[in-house]
Amino acid sequence: MKKRSLLIAITILLPFCLMAQTVEVTPFGGYVFGSTWNGSSGSVHFDGNAQYGGQISVGISRVVDVDFIYNRCDTKAQSSLVGFVVREVPISINYMQIGFTKNFRINPVVSPYFGMNLGAVEFYPKSGSYNDAWFFTVGLNGGAKIYFSKRVGLKLQAQMFLPVEGAGFSVYFGGGGPSTGVSLYSTMVQFGFTGGLIFRLGHVY
Repeated sequence: MKKRSLLIAITILLPFCLMAQTVEVTPFGGYVFGSTWNGSSGSVHFDGNAQYGGQISVGISRVVDVDFIYNRCDTKAQSSLVGFVVREVPISINYMQIGFTKNFRINPVVSPYFGMNLGAVEFYPKSGSYNDAWFFTVGLNGGAKIYFSKRVGLKLQAQMFLPVEGAGFSVYFGGGGPSTGVSLYSTMVQFGFTGGLIFRLGHVY
C-alpha cells in the first residue's frame, strides 16, 4: 500500500516538476489548537498539540505555486457520546492536501502569500479497539516567506483545516431558468500555526 501511494505521488508530482521554474521544499513544525467535532449523539474533543510535516511547492509561474502538503498531529481525543463512558484515546491526525498558493512579492526578501487546498484526513486511533476514519477536507493558509538568500528562507504560516462531515447537491428551477448548488457541512475547524525552513531548487527569480 505504501509503495502504491508513493508511486501515485511521484506520478502526480513529475509533470509539475518538469514544467516548474522553481521548487520549494519546506519541512515545518508548529502547534494546532484544540477542537471539537459535534454530532447528533454527542461530541469528540481533540486536544491541542504539536504538529509537523512537509510541503513541496512547485512554481508554475512567478507568483503561483502548486502545493503538495503532509501535516500530522499526534494528540488525544475524548469522546462524549450518549450512553457511553467518556474515554481518552491517543490518536494521530494526518492531512494529505493538494492546492494552490498566490504569492505577493513585495521585494526579493519578503513575500506574503495566501493559499487554498483540498485533500483527505485520516483519524488514526493508536488503540486496537478503534478503527481509523477518512474524510474529505478543505484548507486555507496564509503567511509570509522571508528569504535569507536565493536558496534558503523562512516560512511563517497560519492555517485552517475543515474536515467535511457532509455534502449536498441541489437543483433549482425558477423564472430565470435552472441553477445548481453544492454545499459542504462541517462542525470542526482545526486552526494552528507553523514555521519552517525553505529550500529552493531549480531556477530562482
